Amino acid sequence: MKLNGNDLKQAQLLLGRDPNIVEQAILSTMWSEHCSYKSSKSILKTYFKGGGRDVLIGIGEDAGVVSLGDFNGETYGVVVAHESHNHPSQVLPIEGAATGVGGVVRDVCCMGAEIIGVLNSLHFGIDPASPFVNEIAQKVVQGVSDYANPLGVPVLGGETIFHSSYNENCLVNVAAVGLVKASKVVHSFVPKCAATVPYDLILLGKSTDATGFGGASFSSATLDSANEMDNIGAVQVHDPFMQRVLTEAIKAVLNDAHDHHIEIGFKDLGAGGISCAASEIAAHSGFGCHIHLDAVNVVSDSLPPHIIACSETQERFCLAVPREYSATVLSIVNDQFEMANMYPNAGAAIIGHVVNEQSFVLFYNQEKVSDLPIQAITTDVQVTRDIIPRIPTVSKKDVSTPSSTTIHDLCMSILPLPNVRSKEYVYRHFDSGVKGQTVVYPGEADAVVLKPFLEQSIGIATSMDSNLYGAVDAYVAGAYAVAESIRNIISVGASPIALTDCLNFGNPEIPENLFDFQEGVKGISDAAQALSFYENDPIPIVSGNVSFYNESKSGSAVVPSPVVMAVGKVLDIRKVVTPVILEAGLRLIVLGERYSEFGGSQLAEIFPDCAASNAPAVRFDDEQLVNMCVYECIQAGLIKNCHDVSQGGVWVSLCEMFLAGAESPLGASLSIPEQSLPFLFSESGGYIIAIDETCYKKVIDRLTVSDICYYELGNVIEEPMVHLHFQEGEQLDFSISDLRASWSVKLVNV
Repeated sequence: MKLNGNDLKQAQLLLGRDPNIVEQAILSTMWSEHCSYKSSKSILKTYFKGGGRDVLIGIGEDAGVVSLGDFNGETYGVVVAHESHNHPSQVLPIEGAATGVGGVVRDVCCMGAEIIGVLNSLHFGIDPASPFVNEIAQKVVQGVSDYANPLGVPVLGGETIFHSSYNENCLVNVAAVGLVKASKVVHSFVPKCAATVPYDLILLGKSTDATGFGGASFSSATLDSANEMDNIGAVQVHDPFMQRVLTEAIKAVLNDAHDHHIEIGFKDLGAGGISCAASEIAAHSGFGCHIHLDAVNVVSDSLPPHIIACSETQERFCLAVPREYSATVLSIVNDQFEMANMYPNAGAAIIGHVVNEQSFVLFYNQEKVSDLPIQAITTDVQVTRDIIPRIPTVSKKDVSTPSSTTIHDLCMSILPLPNVRSKEYVYRHFDSGVKGQTVVYPGEADAVVLKPFLEQSIGIATSMDSNLYGAVDAYVAGAYAVAESIRNIISVGASPIALTDCLNFGNPEIPENLFDFQEGVKGISDAAQALSFYENDPIPIVSGNVSFYNESKSGSAVVPSPVVMAVGKVLDIRKVVTPVILEAGLRLIVLGERYSEFGGSQLAEIFPDCAASNAPAVRFDDEQLVNMCVYECIQAGLIKNCHDVSQGGVWVSLCEMFLAGAESPLGASLSIPEQSLPFLFSESGGYIIAIDETCYKKVIDRLTVSDICYYELGNVIEEPMVHLHFQEGEQLDFSISDLRASWSVKLVNV
């Protein structure tokens, strides 16, 4: 781990000398894109302002916290964190995906929260001629389940997307959700009282080894097969059973500290290991620290100091506690929980202390091996990047209307597409019900719903979403990801209270790539502003991650892929609705205008005329009108079933309403307007709602008053068929069994 030419010059100017091997390892890690955000920081600050009416902790700590409400005299916060583990998952898919889950769980845990679930957004390549691409998909899914299931944390859903641009660089984005009393939130920094009270730094968890050394730098560079062995060594090794015991030990420490009014700081060890966690926990409050590397619990005495300082060994935390409290922490972890019996030399150890000078000094065998200004480690790295707009590739030509025969073929051909077909073969590997709080499971609705309190009717809804529109328009990709995630939680009856994002792009040194990044961020920001339930108060973005260099040496970069998670609040769990239709006689209504915009859509995969058109734009005013109306109708009990319109359009959303549940004898008789292609397959945002006759007039009146574009599609019938009646007098018939057979085919042997 050596500094590159530009960074080395900066280090020499900063120090007035050449940095030694330990200092180079630290700066190489901390000045990487993964840790420093040097290419993205200015853009993020421009568009993501932070804060909000219900935000308890915004961007800047290990996880964000947003208020859920007051219950039994306590304010509760939802804690969320969002991370990527793309490069590690491409090199060692099981370990990479598993440690991604472990890392984001620790981010939430160290805020003092109880973990209530994790989500994942998995983007895989698609190449029938390459068993390696298929193998990565299989092992990533295994890696997620290998960590979440033994940890006893429910997987609350997510998404799986396939595209050839991910053949050489899969994307594994993970998020964690926790619950905490506001009075028990722990911060990711040294308390201010450390200016006058001695504070120790305690390393807690697994003993340090060489695994993951250089991981942050590895994740901040283009993947190169020539460095295969170095890449493998940069991937961490997971131990969910250690984390499970460690979680209980942490609960005991945090509860004891709270009961005794002890102010502490608590931070996860992820990228950069001890150097990152110790420097950030101190620098955040204007302090420095001295670390004694020979006090670190290690698996072998042969580890050199630069590896001890920067190893990314998993299942570790850094605690900042008053010196008088250190013995209590060590007693709880080492004696009460006997961590050393879980893993050789595991446990808690005092490795350093906080100082008032803003320096970061490391000692090893009584010698000073590193002496750096702490602010230089965490904030001072400088880089200049050019941004050049990408030349649009779409022709914006009109798409011709095909014959009814072609429409029939398209209806059948779109259902088994990799990104449309059922993902049950993926999520069946995950335990989504552990802890007993899950009310709506993956596959049952657009969002997963939890009931976190036994005695309260309040619920939490979550959804994680992205798309492939970045191949056409990165702004639309960001805006649509927000819009879809919000529609998904509204579809079950929740209102949005927070967003997180993970921004996956190519090499930022290429000006057009940085333009894509800027556009994606702007799209997310605009959507968060426009689709909030509160005027002039955007939906807060409280956590996020940037992942650059998602490409290989062959020059193959991923489609710009912003991923968004929405967290929603369900006021009354009894009012939750799902898309699954179980009752004949219901009326089906499509909400939202259908536009002839197919760029990056599923129809473009099979109908070449669509490939050169615009991506489906998010029309914020129209979207917000429909969102508010649907939410209000669900709260009023006027909607039986609800499903958002997105990937695959009205046709796919409609089919899912009949196919997502158990086999039933129901079907639909539908009237299709003249412009059948955009009506059936446009991915312009919207909803399909099912209402019974007693609510019909009230719903139509609300739609009319709100001036919402809607179309009365037809009725649910007691026949397992879907009949499409066209205005020209033609009719297409599909059996539910045939539709289910097309939709349920597995893509890969996961």
